[in-house]
Amino acid sequence: MYLIKKKALYSALVLILGMTLISNVSFAQQKDDSTATLSGKVVKASSNEVVSGVDVQLKGLDKKATTNQQGMFSFEDLKPGTYTVVIEADGYKAWKKEIKLSSEGKTLDIKLKPSSMGE
Repeated sequence: MYLIKKKALYSALVLILGMTLISNVSFAQQKDDSTATLSGKVVKASSNEVVSGVDVQLKGLDKKATTNQQGMFSFEDLKPGTYTVVIEADGYKAWKKEIKLSSEGKTLDIKLKPSSMGE
């Protein structure tokens, strides 16, 4: 009787440990596979008028997005981490900002200022 209880207890412990290890591995894989979206809107600082057709770049990556008619842009499937967003558009001062992107994503409101040569 004692031997049966000991084997049952041992089996239960092995089962619990196995389930714990499997769930931890599964959780770690979910974290590694997480991606995020970085999006935003580009407007003129003086009037909040949208700026379309502007290239938005992630420095150090071969990723570029162009603002649409509503001044919106989006980068999808990015790994959480630190990125530098750069905009260089004719008639505007260069805009650059380092952002920290979490798995929840981030939305930027970018206001471009006219360059000294005017809009």
